[in-house]
Amino acid sequence: MIFSPSFRRLISIFLLLAATSPGLKAEVPIPELFDERIRCVVAVEFFVETEVDRRPSTVIGLVVNDEGLIMILDGAIPGWLPPENIKDFNIYTVSNRDPVPGTYLGQDSLTGWHFLQADESIVGRVVPFTTFDTTRPRLGEELWGVGVMGKDFEFQPFFLNGRLAVIQQLPQYYGFSVSGVATPGSAVFNRDGVFVGWASNPIPQERVLYLENERYNVGIQTTNESGSFFLAEEVVPYIDRAPETPLGRKNPWLGVFGLQPVDDEVATFLKLENQSAIVVSDILPDSPAEAAGLEPRDIIISIDGEILPKFSPDRVVTGYFERRILSRDPGDPITLGVLRGSERLEITAGLAAQPTTLKEADRRYFSELGITLRELVTFDRISRRMTESDDTGVIANFVRPNSPANTAGLRAGDLIQEIDGDPVLDYEQAVGLMDAIESDPDRTEFVLLVSRNGETSVIRIRKS
Repeated sequence: MIFSPSFRRLISIFLLLAATSPGLKAEVPIPELFDERIRCVVAVEFFVETEVDRRPSTVIGLVVNDEGLIMILDGAIPGWLPPENIKDFNIYTVSNRDPVPGTYLGQDSLTGWHFLQADESIVGRVVPFTTFDTTRPRLGEELWGVGVMGKDFEFQPFFLNGRLAVIQQLPQYYGFSVSGVATPGSAVFNRDGVFVGWASNPIPQERVLYLENERYNVGIQTTNESGSFFLAEEVVPYIDRAPETPLGRKNPWLGVFGLQPVDDEVATFLKLENQSAIVVSDILPDSPAEAAGLEPRDIIISIDGEILPKFSPDRVVTGYFERRILSRDPGDPITLGVLRGSERLEITAGLAAQPTTLKEADRRYFSELGITLRELVTFDRISRRMTESDDTGVIANFVRPNSPANTAGLRAGDLIQEIDGDPVLDYEQAVGLMDAIESDPDRTEFVLLVSRNGETSVIRIRKS
């Protein structure tokens, strides 16, 4: 077929425009994009030490900067675990069997993400994800990401792709694809290699299982592929929140719990149809909320003059409220719009530093007896609905299997209220009593008064 010179000139102009127009870029081959972008993903191996064992764990991390700052997802390390129980971090670049040592920096309370610092020898072997442009993906757009195989396969990277199905605010903005687009903790890109998100933990898929003519609803979750991811706009603003100590920053604290969203029917009755609202179930004694005058059954409708946005599902609003608190510092004021009966109030509270958390709690392992004692913290008081009159004792945080304590019937989580008839007033006293029992060669047994599920019992423990 022969084209006229004018038609050929028209084609040449179109090709030139296509090469220079942002909307009509010539596509870079995926293998080339993949080879460059796998360097922003690393595998992180570490060990969790308990009283009786040492367990390895491997997760995927995202490289934040040229100096080797690494972020990993919140579920990768249990938030209640004391930092001293997390040991020996090794960081592997993909397809490389030679690790680089890393240092655990701590967990950010706002995002829940953990930060690590790789040894300087990693410089030049990785590329920060911040090197690449970012954008919000479009519905139906083809996305791809980096999958990472396990240590047995030397963390070999593999290609995953899928199309964006929906974007949802939960309360952070998440993208959901029709299939897995990356290993959890890995990076997600669009067709042009632009960073669009960070793969989160996969959501279980509901399935029906038939077993011996019985029907069961089950959730199936793939561990190495995720179709959900934080949008880039939810990741980039928080990369500078690495804690200064492994215990992290002191969290701001209001002192309300049992938060519940107001359902649509009640919201309509209260004329709150176009916003969310939260019912406060309980107020902790001596908390900023109590000092400010908040009361149980108050309905929170705004923060600092801004109404609570409408979410779907409605329970997302409680996470939104908690994030608004955690984004501040202890000592900051917060003004809440409150509906109390038919009256609308504005209540200003000064946020305090959060009381001792589970990861900060003092604990001591008595190896001969097979018990770890842990101090009582606010979490225990809330979960057990303890009152001021019974707000004493220590927790049996760990009971070694087949130990004298385990054989006698003590269980992890039991609240120890008395030791050999002495009421336990605080953690230090309890440790002193147990020290004396363990170190006394003439003692053959001792007695604990414990509370479990609201019931009190006496446990007699014979020393081995």
